[in-house]
Amino acid sequence: MSDQTVRPYGSWKSPITSELAASATQLTEVAVRAGETYWRELRPEERGRFTIMKQATDGRIVELTPSPFNARTTVHEYGGGSFVLADDVVYSTNFSDQRVYRLEYGMEPELLLRR
Repeated sequence: MSDQTVRPYGSWKSPITSELAASATQLTEVAVRAGETYWRELRPEERGRFTIMKQATDGRIVELTPSPFNARTTVHEYGGGSFVLADDVVYSTNFSDQRVYRLEYGMEPELLLRR
């Protein structure tokens, strides 16, 4: 028989610590196009950097944004997103400069508009 003691709300010891919650990888902004899946992934171990990941139709998973590129905007706070798909290309902003880049696997991010 298990111990099922009723305790006041919030007074029990949780197996989920604040350190565990803060270190968890988060997947957001999932998009599917032509059988390929794209998502934004939070990397706590990289100082909270966001990266764009892709799972190809053959099951291979690749990272589209090399470090230190941080696929993050402040627009998402108002209901927008940090990346968009168009044909086979991903477009995203880099948090450090808030400028738009073209992202393709195996290539450095390409800045679209220069000042």
